[in-house]
Amino acid sequence: MATNLEGVAVEVCKQLSASFERALGAGAHKQAFLIDQRGVKRALKIAPVSGELKTRFERESTALLDCCHPAIAVLHYVASHLESGCEYWVTVEEYLSAGTLAQRMAQGGLSATEIRHIGIALANALAHLHDRGLVHRDIKPANILFRSEREPVLTDFGIVRMLGEPSLTHDFMAQGPGTPLYAAPEQLLNEKASIDWRTDQFGLALVMTECILGRHPFVPDGGSQREAVMSVANRVPLSDQTKALLIGARFGCLIKALAPWPVQRYRWPAEFVKALSEEV
Repeated sequence: MATNLEGVAVEVCKQLSASFERALGAGAHKQAFLIDQRGVKRALKIAPVSGELKTRFERESTALLDCCHPAIAVLHYVASHLESGCEYWVTVEEYLSAGTLAQRMAQGGLSATEIRHIGIALANALAHLHDRGLVHRDIKPANILFRSEREPVLTDFGIVRMLGEPSLTHDFMAQGPGTPLYAAPEQLLNEKASIDWRTDQFGLALVMTECILGRHPFVPDGGSQREAVMSVANRVPLSDQTKALLIGARFGCLIKALAPWPVQRYRWPAEFVKALSEEV
């Protein structure tokens, strides 16, 4: 995103009776800023509105407002903002100050206890989403933040799928939305009819396995990330070596969650949570 939206953020803060503090970072569409609203630190996110992006922003906000779970980010405010003839999508979310899972992974290995705790918390969040007919579709280390040392929170619902609503992804697209390195086969192949909570199950299991092994579970020996994505898209099963490593680490339950076909994975969120909880 080339345009700096700090000036827009300052104007929005005036309307919200908030104090602008600093920029937090930028993603593909949004820029985030730290603000102080009546003594509470919050994250202000702003994105220019164009084309079908507004529909995606509306779905993201609707999904978050429908959720109430400790492992899902809290949305406090959402509105459309006009500035100098341009429209912006504005949200105010809780400020998650304890960093991302990606940062923790880069700093060094997490313990098995930490990985299991994160996995169980987020698997319960997936159950909450499933009850509401929502599929996140972009579970990755950068989208898992922490409210405190032991409170993982799932964020960035920008490509959330509402199973009760028409899909916004065109049928002719060879690949569905998501981050390819963390996407399930049905996402990579744009098999929209197969997208459900088991797509997120695959993504969470992939992230957990990367935390355990220190590498992507589908990267062949000496292989590249591109080869890993191709292996997932071609529905190549986990190698026997990777399976043995997961079993040895007492995370054998992730083998089922990483199955190439959704029907081979855990059917219900409660089954996934139980498997993660029992294998200790």
